[in-house]
Amino acid sequence: MLNFAFSMKIIITLGSNTHQEENVSAAQILLRQCYKDISFSETRWTEPIGIESDKFLNCTGTFETDLPPEKVKQQLKEIERKMGDSHENHQQGKVLIDIDLVQYDGKIVKGIIWLETSEKK
Repeated sequence: MLNFAFSMKIIITLGSNTHQEENVSAAQILLRQCYKDISFSETRWTEPIGIESDKFLNCTGTFETDLPPEKVKQQLKEIERKMGDSHENHQQGKVLIDIDLVQYDGKIVKGIIWLETSEKK
């Protein structure tokens, strides 16, 4: 029996409003350990949306994987936890790192609010 593994194109976003450059850089290092072919966009400073905080530093990442979307999301949340981020921090307006799966195999999973907002300006 043949077993074919198909690689799916993935797009993720990273964002931080606390020690922004340090945390985005650390997340990129951890993501490279999981996804060897990942590439990142230039970072972009954005105003906070829906919370009062310092500016966010954001970027996108793209890579290919044969993992299902649920497993990718699980790995992304594990990196957030490893970096010390938590729901409690977010409730206080402190985002050490937020990594979201936004596109899986050409299908939108989650909108990129900071990109959508900055493009309207």
